[in-house]
Amino acid sequence: MKKATNEAPWTKITAKEEIFNLLWQAMRHMNDELDKLTKITQNLENKLNRIRKKMVEHESKLNQLEEEKEQLRNEMGQKTNLIIFQLDRQEQYIRRENILIYGIEEDKGDNDEEEEVLILIADELEIDLQPNDIQRVHRLGQKKETRKIHNQSLQGLWHTKK
Repeated sequence: MKKATNEAPWTKITAKEEIFNLLWQAMRHMNDELDKLTKITQNLENKLNRIRKKMVEHESKLNQLEEEKEQLRNEMGQKTNLIIFQLDRQEQYIRRENILIYGIEEDKGDNDEEEEVLILIADELEIDLQPNDIQRVHRLGQKKETRKIHNQSLQGLWHTKK
């Protein structure tokens, strides 16, 4: 025997359709959300790619700056060496007419006596030396009462224009 139902057959279809409509709306909503997430992901990927590109540019610029720094450091070293060499040459040029004499006994005299001693030495060496050929006479080191020997430095002993 068949059981009698009070429901009409179209009401069951309507309930199925309503479930289908709810599922369809949920799927559309999920698709919309998926589209939003896809756009957000694409935007993030684009930003990430721009950041990577800038990072590559910055790394390239940093490498270039490091190379320039190293080049400048090398140039600076070369110029420093050149300056040191030129300074040494200048110092040698300035001292080209200087003579250091060691072993002269120390008196309590002044520079005039020291110049006379140097002229006597020049006579012994058979060198033509006049008092006006000597520009300066300096003693090297401190003068001590007990010291018997000291060093003399003649600066500008002979003029190159004679």
